[in-house]
Amino acid sequence: MIKSRVGDITTDLIQAIGKVCEKHNITHDEYRKAIDFFSEAIDAGERSLLFDAFLEANIVASDPTKTTGTTAQVLGPFYLPNMPLLDNGQLARPNEAGERLTVSGSVLSTEGGIIQNAELDFWQADAEGRYSSFNEGVPQYNLRGKIKSKTDGSFLLQTVKPAQYTIPDQGPTGILLKAIGRHSWRPAHLHVIVRHEDYQTLTTQIYFRGDEYLSTDAVRAANDDLAFPLSKNEEGSCVAFNLILRE
Repeated sequence: MIKSRVGDITTDLIQAIGKVCEKHNITHDEYRKAIDFFSEAIDAGERSLLFDAFLEANIVASDPTKTTGTTAQVLGPFYLPNMPLLDNGQLARPNEAGERLTVSGSVLSTEGGIIQNAELDFWQADAEGRYSSFNEGVPQYNLRGKIKSKTDGSFLLQTVKPAQYTIPDQGPTGILLKAIGRHSWRPAHLHVIVRHEDYQTLTTQIYFRGDEYLSTDAVRAANDDLAFPLSKNEEGSCVAFNLILRE
């Protein structure tokens, strides 16, 4: 019988779980409770949340194809595809609550070359930590949209500073976080997917230097190399960073 990659990984998982069972003397009753827990998480609509919180960061970190360029990050459960191109880089509505934030930088190759006409697909929480289409009271598709890098590779986005927030923690995922001594807070961040036909797609998140939850991110995704300083301007604050794509 020819073993497949799926077979190899599954075999290693079974062996790893076996070692945990032996180490902690897992009983059959505890095994059944674990099965019930996963069923409860699925019934509560937390399937993606549960795996994002506990596993996705490990998968992203272990991906051997992402060795150069901007550090990749978890996609998370709040992404929506097919958002529109923005007019003049205005991600936030004129009456959007919160501190105004100007986001700027350039899209570059790993060799330092400019990349024009790259698509930057942004989404974020609002100033109360809420995501449109996932939290009540937020306008549909709010703080979601795409811009293009200019001929010199630069981009400019006008938005508001996102708030820190807790991932949903009243259901099974929150119970498990508390059981292992972790809180449910995420540092403030922007999500972005960068696409260009000549380069590998980049999915990442941008954080703000000094955020108190950077080192204890609930989903263990935040990285210091993706945390950039905020500075003040006439409108509010600004943050600048480059996005480096691999061929």
